[in-house]
Amino acid sequence: MFCHNAYISSSLRVLMRQVVYWGLYDLANTIFSALFVTFYFPLYIKNYLGGSEFMIGLVFGLSLLTVGVLVPFIGAWSDKVGVRMPFIAVFTVLCCLATLAVPFSGLSLALFLGFVANFCYHAALTVYNALLPTVSKGTSTGWASGVGAGLGYCGTVIALLVCFQLLNAFGWESKAGVQSIFIATAVLFMSLSLFLFLGVKETPKPRHAFIGREVMQGLHFIWRNLRVRRFLLGMFFYTNGVTAVIIFLFLFAQEVLGLTPRDFFFFFGFFALWSVIGSLTAGRFTAIHGGIRVLVWTGLLWIITVILLMVSPTLFAFGVAGITGGAALGSVWTASRPQLLELVPKKRVGSFFGFLELTGKMSGVLGPVIFGWLASFASYNWALLSLLVFFVIGIAFIKGV
Repeated sequence: MFCHNAYISSSLRVLMRQVVYWGLYDLANTIFSALFVTFYFPLYIKNYLGGSEFMIGLVFGLSLLTVGVLVPFIGAWSDKVGVRMPFIAVFTVLCCLATLAVPFSGLSLALFLGFVANFCYHAALTVYNALLPTVSKGTSTGWASGVGAGLGYCGTVIALLVCFQLLNAFGWESKAGVQSIFIATAVLFMSLSLFLFLGVKETPKPRHAFIGREVMQGLHFIWRNLRVRRFLLGMFFYTNGVTAVIIFLFLFAQEVLGLTPRDFFFFFGFFALWSVIGSLTAGRFTAIHGGIRVLVWTGLLWIITVILLMVSPTLFAFGVAGITGGAALGSVWTASRPQLLELVPKKRVGSFFGFLELTGKMSGVLGPVIFGWLASFASYNWALLSLLVFFVIGIAFIKGV
């Protein structure tokens, strides 16, 4: 009995360690998303290289379109060879190298490197999501997903603390200070990814199948399965709104509210804290109530957030919106991953995460480009209205799953 209990205890420790190592990659790539995508790439392009919101939206939109076209094949390839880690490692290294080069480039090259970095970040994330069933064996995928998302937003807090020290040293408004953030982002992303690369063990389970046939079988399954089709369409519209929020959060704060990078820095840390709370709460709620119900609640939170900013674009409203939006941001990814696992065949989970990324990345073309165009040529209020439309339509599809 003692040996049996010791074996169970040892197995639980291994399981917990696997989930934590998997979650630490969420922490690592969220540092990139927070500092590169949301904050310093848009700031550097607009404030130091003379770019516009439309250029930024176009770069991110086109990179997501490219990912959207390729990720079902990348996911199916990882299913075929039976391992995920080499794919994640290669894309992560390329992302970090492109990030390192951005602050030493002119406008055209910086925009191209932003394309490469964002493409590689999302390509790695696709295959990483497909590791969830491997690391969560013996426990709830909703709980494991919540741990990952919660650690991810803790990564934002860690990144902000590191950046605070760098900007105090180099100057908050200086070009050298901004350039140092790109270097720190790449170093943190790469170093924290090593826990996943070295700590999570995979047993190769190659499948003898043609990658093209795998993708076509996945498309056929989606076409015949109404619930999967509605889920992917719902996530398509959700991700339109979420991606635009992530990319343009700082520029909205700067252009509409007049916040400086230093002012926004503290708001951003506060928002990240609420994203952690939202992720962990959504993970528990997903395990109890199911992913669909949590996603509907999340959509309603986003609608409240957008309406608040449209009606009252003040610092107080921005802070309140940060609470609701931060919680909603953490909840979307926490609930969507285990929900997809419930809807699709387990043996082809990699390719179906590829299809989830396909819908997300195709929406990533529309969301940032439409928001950036409206912000550049109309107003931020019109841009916010586009988000409202996306979230309302997304809820309609998700409720039908």
